Amino acid sequence: MSRPFILFLSFVFAGSLQAALAQNTIASIRKAYQEQKQVIAEMNDDFPSGGYPPVFYELNVVENLPATGLHRENLRFYFGELPDDSTPYPPHYLSFVTSKYNFAAREFYEEYLYDDKGQVMFIYAMTPDFDFPKIHEFRFYFDGARLLRLSIKEGLKEESKEIYNGNTIPESYAEFCSYYTSRASRLLDLFKSIESNKL
Repeated sequence: MSRPFILFLSFVFAGSLQAALAQNTIASIRKAYQEQKQVIAEMNDDFPSGGYPPVFYELNVVENLPATGLHRENLRFYFGELPDDSTPYPPHYLSFVTSKYNFAAREFYEEYLYDDKGQVMFIYAMTPDFDFPKIHEFRFYFDGARLLRLSIKEGLKEESKEIYNGNTIPESYAEFCSYYTSRASRLLDLFKSIESNKL
């Protein structure tokens, strides 16, 4: 066999192996996201009359910030249980975080979906542009540390349009993207801290 043909076969094999080892696909992430949202929607304060009992940690931050005034942030940490027959109170893993906060009149909203190993699978972020009321919407899909897809929309909330869709991060949005991915790690650390310190 010729050297170019052998190289071609090794690239095909490596690509097939990488695809076979991929844990997450965009379709599987969307399915996990919909399932998580369904579980949250069925949580009911009137349990057992209907739905499931609410299970989440909630953190509210209220402070007065220089130049922007009153700042409110609401974080909700949703979790699942890891199998553990040795205790009646099995350990939890972080499955989903919602974050809603403001700086002055600008309202921000974020969602983070995690797998049971603590790896972020999906990030949604809605951030107002400095040219308010224009907004940017970011959707990140991950397979481990690998970015599967980034979708960016901008415009008014009712009429936003997609301005980017790909598996790399455009230079002009690198700072935003770095912030959201590092925030996913910080939120996981915060959840672990709450989990290890609760009664």
